[in-house]
Amino acid sequence: MTEYTPHQPQGDEARPDYRLRARREFSRIGWACFAMMALAQGGALLLMLLCQFLAMAGSRGMIAFLQSEWFQWVITDLANYGLGLPVLLLMLRRVPKQPSAGRKRVTAKQFGALALVSYAVVYLTNLLGLAVNSGISALRGEQAGDLLSGMVSGSNPWLVFLFGVVLAPLLEEWVFRDILLRRLSAWGEGLAIFGSAFLFGLFHGNLGQFFYAFAVGAVFAYVALRTGGIRYTVLLHFLVNLLGMTVSQAVVDADNPVLTALFGWCLLAVVAAGTVILWRHRKKVRLRCGGIPLTEPEKRRLFLGNSGVIAMIVLSAAMMLYVAFWY
Repeated sequence: MTEYTPHQPQGDEARPDYRLRARREFSRIGWACFAMMALAQGGALLLMLLCQFLAMAGSRGMIAFLQSEWFQWVITDLANYGLGLPVLLLMLRRVPKQPSAGRKRVTAKQFGALALVSYAVVYLTNLLGLAVNSGISALRGEQAGDLLSGMVSGSNPWLVFLFGVVLAPLLEEWVFRDILLRRLSAWGEGLAIFGSAFLFGLFHGNLGQFFYAFAVGAVFAYVALRTGGIRYTVLLHFLVNLLGMTVSQAVVDADNPVLTALFGWCLLAVVAAGTVILWRHRKKVRLRCGGIPLTEPEKRRLFLGNSGVIAMIVLSAAMMLYVAFWY
């Protein structure tokens, strides 16, 4: 496989050139994500207003749609992937991307281990999100806002399964572990994993979700790099969302103490097994630098210190604060 390298000057004189090119490409990626998120939020609002206008004008079909459980899910996905995604793709046309690595198969045993690790990472890092939300709740004097929990708990389970368990993994993996990861991987696998996972966490726009989205995004990015595609990460994402959004909500809705206790013990067993696997294999993780004459700290500083990524951070932080304190 031929690796993309932005330029090939020799010696120390190469470093300023790489820094300039890195900052330019990272900034374009940041602005593309900013545009997608801004259009997703603004577009959803405009679509809702349009639907309300049509309903007020007497459209019976629109009135029924507004009152249906489908409404919020459909509007959200239309705004994200019908409005925001095309703009992201347009803005990233000039950012070079790495060719896909040769596809590697994963055995059933390896996939099972990856599934356990993925959920362990989600569960453990979610504790940090819960702690942050608890602090916000104490400051606010009431429960901190959480968009996802509200949508999941108030929706038909089949809608949650369709939009949250099937469509979300397919589309999110394509965006973050294919479109973005392949454009960042030229700068080394460490930066690609960090950058794509960081943007994945920011894109959720929810402080409670940021930590586990970042952590599991890093796991998925590593798997995508090692297997040369997103087919396994889509399945892993599917399983994580299935357990976290559909199965867990079904247990809550059942309101059965025995079932709740059994489910809790099963989760602890999954987390314990995943943690042990992750710890035992931690030294086997090797990341390729990509042939770029910059240190990993330099790459991260360049990634975080440009106008596009800073704009994305500000937009996401504003969304997180709004949801946490005023939603």
